[in-house]
Amino acid sequence: MPRLLSDDLNEVILSDRISGSEITLSYRMPTTEERINYSNRQINRMGTKMVSAFGEVRQEYGAEILQGFKGGDFATKDGPISSDPKSKKYNPKWKELVKKHAPDIIAALAIFVFERSVTLGNKEGGEAPF
Repeated sequence: MPRLLSDDLNEVILSDRISGSEITLSYRMPTTEERINYSNRQINRMGTKMVSAFGEVRQEYGAEILQGFKGGDFATKDGPISSDPKSKKYNPKWKELVKKHAPDIIAALAIFVFERSVTLGNKEGGEAPF
């Protein structure tokens, strides 16, 4: 199947060990500028030291490309919530709630889209380490 070159939203299914379920996220493809900034901001120089900023960068850019999730994949103590404004269970603070209570999901999205979307193939048809 070819890679679709469009601005349509994409989906990724994550296996969430905390809830024991699958979580489907919708996301937009990052711009070229976002990809470059993501890479450039991961390590910072502070004087003579190199300081990792992987966590902060993953949170910032993962949240930026996150566009929603499948209804019912997240809930508060009041019940399931939705990221779809047309849903009766829509919560306008859905992104803030995910950022606060599921930063691992945000980081996983960033890693998948920015860091591990491509692997090297090999002649035997499997994947070679990247």
